[in-house]
Amino acid sequence: MKFLRKNWYHFLVWGLMIGYVILSPRLELKYFLQQGKPEHVEGVTFASSDLIFSGLEDTKLVQLNGETLYKFNGWSFLSTASDLTDYDIYFVLYSDAHQYLYSTTAVGRRDIRKAFKQYTLDLSMCGFITYVAKEPVKIGEYQVGYLYVHKQTGEKVFQLTDRVVIRTPNTLQLVEIEKPE
Repeated sequence: MKFLRKNWYHFLVWGLMIGYVILSPRLELKYFLQQGKPEHVEGVTFASSDLIFSGLEDTKLVQLNGETLYKFNGWSFLSTASDLTDYDIYFVLYSDAHQYLYSTTAVGRRDIRKAFKQYTLDLSMCGFITYVAKEPVKIGEYQVGYLYVHKQTGEKVFQLTDRVVIRTPNTLQLVEIEKPE
């Protein structure tokens, strides 16, 4: 008992340090991380269609308002849409255990219009960027997908791609799925 009375402050400091290591990631996600958080969309069934054309070009680590995020650049469009502005478009990291949805910001892409001349759809704004914080994403491998949600009808169209994001303890890495020959 003399040992505990003499060294109580050591146990207190060690307990506080262990508590900090366990609780700090959760506190950061809940109270401090503002951007790059996944969103929740009701009623999504992750049955992949073949109606979405897309390309994911690159990802890079960026600083945005003091937060370290991964910026994904690419393009996508729903071939059956009459107007892309009628849809909310989500970038999806998909695995059987976890799904993370991130809203996208449309950017101009003149090159896509030239590549898909057979579509009458206005493809000038089918490019996108999205920001992903690695902290909410559990360690593992996630197939990239896209979700289109019609703003008025709520119709949802989902499709997986041939790209994978691997979440390691320190990074998010974008790779292409190797196709069997």
